[in-house]
Order: sequence, then structure tokens, then C-alpha cells
Amino acid sequence: MPTAQFFSRALTIVSFCIACCSSHRSHAAQSIEIYAYHNAPPFLVNTDTNTGLNQDLVHALQTRVGPDYVLSLRQTSRPDINQRLAKNLPTIVLWTHPSWFGSKANSYLWAAPLFSDRDVLVSFVSEKRQPFPLKGSRLGGIAGYSYPGLNELVNTQQLTRVDADSDKENLLKLADKHVDVIVITRSSFWYYAKQPQFVGKFHVVGQPYDTYHRQVLVTSHYQAFLPVLNQALADLEKSPSWQERLALYGLKAN
Repeated sequence: MPTAQFFSRALTIVSFCIACCSSHRSHAAQSIEIYAYHNAPPFLVNTDTNTGLNQDLVHALQTRVGPDYVLSLRQTSRPDINQRLAKNLPTIVLWTHPSWFGSKANSYLWAAPLFSDRDVLVSFVSEKRQPFPLKGSRLGGIAGYSYPGLNELVNTQQLTRVDADSDKENLLKLADKHVDVIVITRSSFWYYAKQPQFVGKFHVVGQPYDTYHRQVLVTSHYQAFLPVLNQALADLEKSPSWQERLALYGLKAN
């Protein structure tokens, strides 16, 4: 009975299986959570289904980064992002800008720009485009947000600030004339301006701040992933289907 030959073949088969399993484990896809703290349209349109530009971007990136990475979206808040960064945890954040992170911005990596945006002042279409807001106006802002340049006017009582919890709430207050002008990001205004209840009612009357590019913050933990991410973003910028997707929200790529 060829016992030695049998065991030799068996050992070869077992060794081959172990090598295959080891190879599979070494090439297992890396799971990466991508964080988004913007919770207003167009970034988050429906909180129940988590639909909006946040999810659209993660899905579009997944189709371009290949099978070595599995991306998932984690909706969170800005304070939670601040805590993660303070603890030096692996973090990727959508729709950010270096100027929002002060002196710490240089310690992070920054992926290619996604699209340009800016804060705008919005009022009724009957209001002329003039230096706005006028003294004595009621300014609608978002609770917890700071508006350099406007803060000083509020502090000296030249403006009365009335806060809301969301852009939509501010637009409703404007529609009901509880405020005279609101501060809102241009991307959010373009989205809401297409909604039936707001069509034709408002327009931009001022732009108090410079245009900025929304980018992706990447901590150093993902340094090896950054070139892959940048290539995926570059591919997206050239993609007609992505351009069409942005157009649904009233946006366009850089």
C-alpha cells in the first residue's frame, strides 16, 4: 500500500489550500467608513432613507475604487467629527474645507475638490439686489453657526438674529415674513428653490463670503488610499452620469 505517497499527496493538497486561504486573506477588501455631517439638502434629502448627495457620492466612488475597498456612509454630526479628529481616529469626511479646521487643517490630507459653493443671503424676489442685509433687518441663521462680519452687526444691534434648526425652517420663516433675509449655502438654496412651495419666491440678494471648494478630509491613516480616491474623483468629474446626478440637485462639478 503506497502509504507514504498518499500522505505526501495529501500534505501537498493541504498546503495548497492553506496557501490559497492565506492569499485570500491578504487580498481581502479593506472596509472604509466615510463620514458626512451635513444633514440638509442636497446632501441629505430624506433622513428615513438616508438618500441624498452623501449616499450618491459614496455609491459613485465605490464603483470606481475597485474591489479592494468596500465603502460605507456614516451620517454623523460636526461635534462627533471633531471628537474623532481630536482622538486621532481614522476618518474621511465629505464636503469640508481646510479653512473650517483652523490651524489643524495642515495635519490632514485633502482630496481633490468636488464642487464650488458659498454662503449667500436670500430674500424675497421683490427685494432689490443691494448691499444686504439692511440695518434693522431680521436675519435668519442656523443655531450654533457663526457668521463673521454679520456677527458684529448682530452684536451692535444693527441686525436682529433669529435662529432656526435647519435651512428649510429658515425658508419657511422667510416665506411667513418672520425674518427679512436668511443665510444659506448656495447648494442648499438651489435645491430648495426648485421645490414647488418655494419656486419663484426668493432670490440671492448678497454674497457675504468668498466662494470655496468642498473637499474631502482624509486623515493620515488613509495615506495609501488617497491616490485611489483622487483618481476616482477625477473620473467622476468627467462622468456624464455624475454630471446628470449633480444637475438633479441644481449643482455642477468644478
